[in-house]
Amino acid sequence: MRTTILIILWVAIGAGYPLSAQKHDQEIDLQALYQQIDQAIEQSPQFVSKRLEEIADSYKQLQSEQSMEKRLALAERLFDLYHAYRNDSALYYAGMCISLADSLHRKDIEGLYLSRKAHQCSNAGLHLEALDLLKRVDKSALGPKELTNYYGAWMHVCGEIGSSSQQPDVRQSYYAQQDSYRDSVLMVAEKGSEEYLHLKMDVFCARQLYQDALGISDNWLSHVEEGTHSEAFAAFYRSVVYDKLGNSQQLRYWLGRSALADIKCAVFDQASLFMLAERLAEDGDYDRAYRYVRFCEKCNTEFLPRLRSYQVRYVANVLEAAYSDSQARYSRLLTIACVGALLLLGVVVWLLLRLRRPARHHQPDQSF
Repeated sequence: MRTTILIILWVAIGAGYPLSAQKHDQEIDLQALYQQIDQAIEQSPQFVSKRLEEIADSYKQLQSEQSMEKRLALAERLFDLYHAYRNDSALYYAGMCISLADSLHRKDIEGLYLSRKAHQCSNAGLHLEALDLLKRVDKSALGPKELTNYYGAWMHVCGEIGSSSQQPDVRQSYYAQQDSYRDSVLMVAEKGSEEYLHLKMDVFCARQLYQDALGISDNWLSHVEEGTHSEAFAAFYRSVVYDKLGNSQQLRYWLGRSALADIKCAVFDQASLFMLAERLAEDGDYDRAYRYVRFCEKCNTEFLPRLRSYQVRYVANVLEAAYSDSQARYSRLLTIACVGALLLLGVVVWLLLRLRRPARHHQPDQSF
């Protein structure tokens, strides 16, 4: 009996990740998901067109609006439409929000958009500019929502500076500051908000409490609408947990779900699709990986984060070389196969001709 129980436990754990995480898994069809992503990429111009229509409508209203309060609301709307689509435009409208908030003596909104502009600058590798913006914020004027964005921006900027630093002591110093600001965000963020949930998942993953992290993810995903940027965000953080668990199939699935939602939302600040492409390259699917990376490169060129564009171009060039090599190998194999087929065909024809050739009958010699 004991042996039977041990065998059952061994089989359950043998999947390569904790037994407690398995109840959160679901049946997946990666090929079907990849086909959905392929179709979404083909339809991307339609999704972008829809976003541009929303931008044009808001811009038209902004141009004709006289009320400062309503102009501020429209500028905020335009920032939201641009922040994951085109970075330079997002920076412009964040600046407009700062200016309008200052004119209206709204220090809370001014601080909010100083923080959001700093976050956008950091995305583009403009770390000094980001730090200068954050130092201008009057923290005493901020409410919980604005403080969440303020500490979140500091956390993001410190993390980006740390990851880009070549000096180990500098890197560790900024990572320590990042951890400190993460704690600050968790103290002020509304429980159940995106900011709170993804940081709580980070904390659980750091403590290797993966079941707790997946429990938060289950709840998070149940409250987001399918095909939205919020779903993409939630799906991405679920993929992070499966990456920690070493579950490659679930990792690819949730990266794919995140990428699919972002494509449908015309999000050009691509990350999930780029990471999925790297995984596909590991699987030897160079054709699809190459197409995904090229799409990311196109998107990120529009979005304009210089650092990530450099990374995407580098990986794209590596994949292009691998793809070209695989295509050349395929061409060589195809040539060899064709030559072999022709030779085989020649042998078959020769044999048929031999078989169909009339046999020669030798008559007995009757002369004496």
